[in-house]
Amino acid sequence: MRLRNGPAASVRYEGILRICAIGLAVFSLLSWLLLGANRGWTKTTRTRWQKDPVTEIEGPLIEKAFLPGVDLLAVGLSGALILFVVSLLVTKNKTNSNQVNSSS
Repeated sequence: MRLRNGPAASVRYEGILRICAIGLAVFSLLSWLLLGANRGWTKTTRTRWQKDPVTEIEGPLIEKAFLPGVDLLAVGLSGALILFVVSLLVTKNKTNSNQVNSSS
């Protein structure tokens, strides 16, 4: 399998990285919104108050639940930003190397 050289290859890698960055950002935001949009840290348990059927006293009931927080949202969006910046650097490096090769 041959890798293409030149401007067409840099556009291709640049486009793939940008599409991945947008996909990661959208996936992170949608998963955070659909799974609860917790504006605190990520939680793995949820506490709700329930009445005891015998004594009629309310008490805490701890349930296992995954509530993604802003920390996971920040990690996903940071990863998308890194991919986008890398796509910009790939374009600049390919352009600079092509200019150096053309002038010699």
